[in-house]
Amino acid sequence: MRLLSSVRIISTNKKAILKAVKEYAADLKKRPEVEEIYLCGSWAKGNYSPYSDVDILIVINKEDEHMPHERVPAYLPARFPTSLDLFIYTKDELKKSSFARSLLEHALKL
Repeated sequence: MRLLSSVRIISTNKKAILKAVKEYAADLKKRPEVEEIYLCGSWAKGNYSPYSDVDILIVINKEDEHMPHERVPAYLPARFPTSLDLFIYTKDELKKSSFARSLLEHALKL
């Protein structure tokens, strides 16, 4: 039985998520094709909520015939404490994509 006056408290473990972001970025930097990594979206702006995912933009230096969204599985971490959205672009794609450039407006370089 659920009471109508029940309260559900949801919180975000900021410290754990930011630690996971830093560790993930460090792992990505070991990959020779990775040029730049950015934290984007609400976590970069500081207006995240308990329901916010983490948005990360990865710039790679190799040409790839795959579409940016098709590259995501190759860059997913084995574990991450919250939902993660990856955006993976080559340098040329980044220049051409207004969406990718908009991600950089409030991004933090990792």
